[in-house]
Amino acid sequence: MKNVIVKMCGFMREEDVEAGIRHGVDILGFVVDYPVLVPWNMDLSRAEELIKHFRNVSGSTLVNGVALSRCCVVSGGPVDKILNIDRVLHPDYFQLHYKETADDIRALKAEGLAAKIVKTVPLKEADRVTQSGKSDIAECAKVFEEAGADIVLVDARGPENASNSANLIDAALYKAVKQAVNIPVMAAGGITPGNVRDIVDILKPDIIDMMTGIEISPGIKSEERIISLMRGVRNE
Repeated sequence: MKNVIVKMCGFMREEDVEAGIRHGVDILGFVVDYPVLVPWNMDLSRAEELIKHFRNVSGSTLVNGVALSRCCVVSGGPVDKILNIDRVLHPDYFQLHYKETADDIRALKAEGLAAKIVKTVPLKEADRVTQSGKSDIAECAKVFEEAGADIVLVDARGPENASNSANLIDAALYKAVKQAVNIPVMAAGGITPGNVRDIVDILKPDIIDMMTGIEISPGIKSEERIISLMRGVRNE
């Protein structure tokens, strides 16, 4: 199996950003102006400061002239707000993790959003209908792909329970989405250093995403857990 891409999210401190880059995390995520109150949220000014630090550090660790770590902003809300965040922060990825619709994805693409779009597939049927016009989770993901999403995310948590670290990703839902689309599918929810190898073996995911699984407390990362998780992914 090809190597799974590792995304870690909710970075809030410079020293944690440095640890993520040092230990080979592929994508570092920053929660910015999220529409719901969550512990990892940063305002645009602080996010700009921290992502600048990320770029300075990642730019000093190049392989063949290319930085190995990428930057992802996690947010949500109106198209104009998302475009403004993109213009200020210039992330590599923009994760739409609220109530954005397929039409919003089309509008963002039409307006020239520079970042690759990661779109969360809602767990609730009513939300899937609202956002995509489809009740089935696989059909919903397909609509997002056709609208222009570059990656779809199957997450055990939604906006209403974003701080719940106990929810574990549903393997059947992940596999249904993965079979339905031709773009990468990200898996998130309950991933820890202790279970990451089993999850990778069972799901064979394109990308995994975790936040609380590598934290001491919200926004405070554990370098030891980052190291342990990366070893688990690599089966070391």
